[in-house]
Amino acid sequence: MIQIAVKTSATLARGLRVLETVAVLQPVGLAGLTAALGEDKSALQRTLATLHEAGWIAPRGPGTWELTTRALSVAGRAATSSPLVAGARPLLGALRDETGETAHLALLDGADLVVVDIAEARQVVRTALYPGQRIAADASAGGRAVCAALDAAARRALFADPSGLLPDAEYVRIAARGWAVCEGDVKPGWTSIASAVRTAGGAPVGAVVTSGPAQRLTPDRYDGIGALLHDVALELGRG
Repeated sequence: MIQIAVKTSATLARGLRVLETVAVLQPVGLAGLTAALGEDKSALQRTLATLHEAGWIAPRGPGTWELTTRALSVAGRAATSSPLVAGARPLLGALRDETGETAHLALLDGADLVVVDIAEARQVVRTALYPGQRIAADASAGGRAVCAALDAAARRALFADPSGLLPDAEYVRIAARGWAVCEGDVKPGWTSIASAVRTAGGAPVGAVVTSGPAQRLTPDRYDGIGALLHDVALELGRG
């Protein structure tokens, strides 16, 4: 995290925490927010009133709140203005068509990967994701690919509890072949394959992932799909 030598705003920080909590718990009332955040009820009331006046939240029944569409609008503009996301969109569609399975791009945010764009499979039984979904980086294929692009010290520093990490030798193997696989760790019966997306300087920023039911994503397909993902990740890194 970049350190900025100015005083930060506790009021703004509280407002952002309230927005995030409303998004998770909505519809939620003052009592629920107080319990979830452990903050002063009067301060939370002022924050809710401010967010309502600014158009970020709206009443949903007596005494409860939900987000308005403003959050979706801001998130949509952020995604469409990102060169990485814009460049990924046609490539995700091509991956989906080539593999027959859902493809998505997820970006690293702390110890999580956040889904930012998706090309859903056209089959009835398919991986269902949503933009903004957070996936633990230590257990997913995308996270394993990202972790393999870090050295051992940086990998462990990413997590408050690094006990979920694979042995270092496994990350060496992932880095050598260019892709990682996760069989049922995120969701039993489902498999995902991923390759890390890097900056021009080599730092991992996220992963491109293909996922689907294990009966379709069988081990004999791993090498071919992994190679496709690695090529897409390299192209995104060049973009």
